Amino acid sequence: MLACLSGAGSTEDQAQAKRQVAQKKAEAERNTEKVKQIKKIELGKKAHAEKLKKDQEEDKKAREVAAQADALLKGRRAAWESTNDTVEMLTAKAKQAVSPAEIVSAGEKLKEAMTMRDKLEAEGKVVPESKVGEKRVVVGNKILKVAKIILAHMQPINGRGKAEVEDGVNKVNALLREKAITKNTIPWHTIVEIGKASQNDESKWTISKIGEYCTKQEVLTTVTECLTDVFGAKGDMVNAWMYDEKVVRILLPAAPSKVARGRRDIGKKLREENKDMRTRHRFPKLWGGARTTCLTFDAADHTEAKKLVEKGVM
Repeated sequence: MLACLSGAGSTEDQAQAKRQVAQKKAEAERNTEKVKQIKKIELGKKAHAEKLKKDQEEDKKAREVAAQADALLKGRRAAWESTNDTVEMLTAKAKQAVSPAEIVSAGEKLKEAMTMRDKLEAEGKVVPESKVGEKRVVVGNKILKVAKIILAHMQPINGRGKAEVEDGVNKVNALLREKAITKNTIPWHTIVEIGKASQNDESKWTISKIGEYCTKQEVLTTVTECLTDVFGAKGDMVNAWMYDEKVVRILLPAAPSKVARGRRDIGKKLREENKDMRTRHRFPKLWGGARTTCLTFDAADHTEAKKLVEKGVM
């Protein structure tokens, strides 16, 4: 082979030698990339273990805070009931008072007791609320969850688009309150971070006060309905998906597109082609007029992610 590369042999032999060198070079590059990807997955696995440990610590802390809040609420209730009994007793005594001194004394004591009862009643209406870590909110003695949903917009978010998204937050919160009234539950509340991702066309919605036993799919379905009502009618929404740290995500560059199509057209085609997929609610980022698109694989765990790399899918 070295002789052929140096000019010896026929033209066909030289071409064959060059092809072999190119193939070996390409294979070496693929192997190097695989090693990089596997190393990245291993680092992700370590980071995930650390996050899991942190999550367990936050869960323990949230339960401690909930227990403290429960004791506080019970103490408030007991104090109010005791004061209310005192008010009823003093009211009865005031009615039985005969002398002016007894009437004045009973009236002053009754006024003090009623003032204290009103104060305790006002305090009882204030529900203690504490945020524990990034995923939990303790409201009263209930532990509620925090979730994040990514919304992909049709175009980069400029100044006007930012104002529209900020205005949309109030509308989404209003819809969430309506749903809570219908279900007689604590209303969810959302805040938004605008202009995420490299192309500045994503918004990250953080939803708090979610019931502890509410599933991720229920959250995604409910919030996506609200987002669709607010943004879908204007044609500014491509898709939304749940942000889940437990899922391993790997980006795979797709083949160049021969025909430049808008994100909406590509989105419709992908929905049709992937309608039977388990993760059909999450679609790749799509770029109008781009020559390449970037597909995202969601692997259940790091072992599956490694297989995708080792088998050459990635």
